[in-house]
Amino acid sequence: MSLPAQVIEVAPIETTVGAPDAAEWRALNHRARAGNMFLSPDWLEPWWAHFGARREQQILCVREGARLIGVLPLFAETVRLGGIDVRRIAFLGDGETGCDYLDAIAEPGREREVLEHCLEALMKLPWDLCDLDGVWRESFTAGQLAARFAPRGGEVLRDSRLRYVCPHIPLTGSYDQYLETLSRRENLRRREKWIFRQPGVSISCAKTPDTAAKATDEFLQLHRARWAVEGGSDGLTDDRHEQFHREASQRLAQSGALRMYTLYAARRPVASVYGVVHNDKFNYYQSGYDPNWGSRSVGLVLLARTVSDAFNEGLREFDFLRGNEGYKGEWARGERWTIELRLWRGARGRAARTALGASVFARETVKAAIPAKALDAMRKARRLLRRPEGESPLKAALRIFQEP
Repeated sequence: MSLPAQVIEVAPIETTVGAPDAAEWRALNHRARAGNMFLSPDWLEPWWAHFGARREQQILCVREGARLIGVLPLFAETVRLGGIDVRRIAFLGDGETGCDYLDAIAEPGREREVLEHCLEALMKLPWDLCDLDGVWRESFTAGQLAARFAPRGGEVLRDSRLRYVCPHIPLTGSYDQYLETLSRRENLRRREKWIFRQPGVSISCAKTPDTAAKATDEFLQLHRARWAVEGGSDGLTDDRHEQFHREASQRLAQSGALRMYTLYAARRPVASVYGVVHNDKFNYYQSGYDPNWGSRSVGLVLLARTVSDAFNEGLREFDFLRGNEGYKGEWARGERWTIELRLWRGARGRAARTALGASVFARETVKAAIPAKALDAMRKARRLLRRPEGESPLKAALRIFQEP
């Protein structure tokens, strides 16, 4: 299906022609400095198909003649905030599937021009709240919006809060050199040695449409199994999410971006990693494992393989995306933060902002500022309390505290 059923065109120089198709959007996303997997039509078209109900596309496209030089992918919906119905505009990809680094994409070197045209068009749209979540804190867009809109006074009021830390590994040097800096390297070596002595052990990486379907089904099975004992996942919660990922993984495989890893033991899937490569970056989107194999650190072994392959593939970065889980901190050598920027305008927007108050933003900002190790300890303690019926506290502790 074609995503842009309703597109608002902006003409900076010449008359615009048509709406962006998947090929030109994908090409711009690869050229753009802010481009990433979550801004690709291979992700957003399936997202719209499964999560677009009762929403309206409000995609801002900037063209120079027939050439697409900018896209700000948005949608509009009516939501109730503080007891008031407001018209909310947000990024395509917002909310349901855990997207990071959402932004406008632009021809390199023309970010300012593209953003100016998009903001001009945005201000002409009907909305009470423009809710831009998942923006990289250091991005050009974040800086421009912070400078343009003030927290108080003016026609538009701005609120902002920290959202998620995104740890990453710069892939410099070799994997062996990197491994020497890893505090758990001896444990990893022991786990790898034990795993690969077992019968029927192998690792596969699905990259093509033909192999993606089976690997995705196995990932979903393992992801469900893992989170069934850990209280639920932000990224996969119901059949609609699973259908989205089946479609998205096919699209990503068709474009050559998918890296769906599976670790087999006794020829059965026991761990999985859902990875996506975009512009020389490996994105570690989600993982899953068989809880019965948790004490054997199958997740750790498969994570090591994905990092090793990223080095060998000549990629420049391994991005863990959102999440301050302890194992990410052990592997990462850098981090980024995403933020949420909320723009309120008009009587209804201001009233909803007042009704909500600052409590939600303040609470989330405090949570974001808690040290990662403290949050990870609290999360593991909650998982221990929610252990499956019949599982001993000792077995649960071994499973939870040894797995990444």
